[in-house]
Amino acid sequence: MNALSSLKRSRWCCILVLVAVLTACQSEEAAQPAPPAVSVPEQTPSTEPIPEEPVQQPAYTAPLTGLDVEQPDDARPIAVMINNAPAARPQSGLTQADMVYEVLAEGGITRLIAVYQSYHGDVTIGPVRSIRPYLIHIGDTLHALLVHAGGSTDAYSILQRDDTEHLDEITNASAPFWRDSSRKAPHNLYTNEVKLREAAQKKGYAETVTLPTFSFVHGAEQSATSSTDTGDSGATDAATTPPTDAMDSNTAGTATEVSDPAVSNTSPAGERSADSAPEQATTIELRFLLDSYKVGYLYNEATGLYKRQMNGEDHIDLNTGKVLTAANVLVLGGDYKVLDDVGRLSLDMNSGGEAILFQQGNMISGQWSRKSGDVIRFYQDGKEVPFVPGVTYYNIVPNSGSFNSHLTIDGEKMDVNG
Repeated sequence: MNALSSLKRSRWCCILVLVAVLTACQSEEAAQPAPPAVSVPEQTPSTEPIPEEPVQQPAYTAPLTGLDVEQPDDARPIAVMINNAPAARPQSGLTQADMVYEVLAEGGITRLIAVYQSYHGDVTIGPVRSIRPYLIHIGDTLHALLVHAGGSTDAYSILQRDDTEHLDEITNASAPFWRDSSRKAPHNLYTNEVKLREAAQKKGYAETVTLPTFSFVHGAEQSATSSTDTGDSGATDAATTPPTDAMDSNTAGTATEVSDPAVSNTSPAGERSADSAPEQATTIELRFLLDSYKVGYLYNEATGLYKRQMNGEDHIDLNTGKVLTAANVLVLGGDYKVLDDVGRLSLDMNSGGEAILFQQGNMISGQWSRKSGDVIRFYQDGKEVPFVPGVTYYNIVPNSGSFNSHLTIDGEKMDVNG
């Protein structure tokens, strides 16, 4: 019993010692001071602006319109003489044209030249009509293949003398043309781009040429121009002024200054100054000679385009039923001269003259000029003004009376004495 009691007493001693040790450890731990708190600085939001992504310039643009295209295209332009008589309206295929010229013809009527370069397809184009010497000259400025149905004696003489490449329904190229029985001749002759290029290839005509270079407004410049609000005061924001000393070429990535020393820096005759800032102009009416050939352009701010009218009615494309539109409307004063009793005309394509460019709801007064071998160009203060990307309509009104006498802007005649 004594041994058992001794063993029990020993166990109790061990337990008491262990309890004492644990208690001492806990006391020491409790006595230790808590670690100092670490202050974490507040995160203040960055005030540095997030850099904007650069505006991506198109990899390729169509040479005559400045519009984006998927791949470069140096196809030769095709210039088609289009009938604009009332019986020929509505015409077909004008929607696909890169450029459209309107000029006087005999008797005060007008004729259209539709230029196709970026479009390739089988859409019907026409009615096709005859050619005149100054129509040849307009096509030649673009190095275009001329397409027509007959022509004046002088025109045929020029075509033969210069060995001009052309497709004429009457003399040498019946394959690309056809007649539409729903209309009466001569207002029923049609063609399309595919057939024209096939016919030109068979004749061994040039398929590519050196294309003219135009300047276009791109990216932020275009957006700023189209979104500017001029307010009630009529003062135009500086952003609406087309850049004349730094322009984007459709073939070069650097800005260049394009000027013509032959163009006068003085203001042209008339009520408006050529060196003034652009003015707002949303409704344009042109009268060539006859009251039955009044051309109108109405600006649509939502689209940035001008809707074309003839005699107060929408000028539509027969293929689509849609109204013809333009990004740029250029009105030029030209010196026409009557040549014979039939009323055939000549047009001076070399001397230049007064001009007004309408784009993005603005009117810019200046001058037009054309150097030998070049296209018609528009200048203000001696510097070329870039176009807005899109279709351009050239309207060459006569200088007879006065240039301004053919224009009515926003219901106000430019020349009250005209």
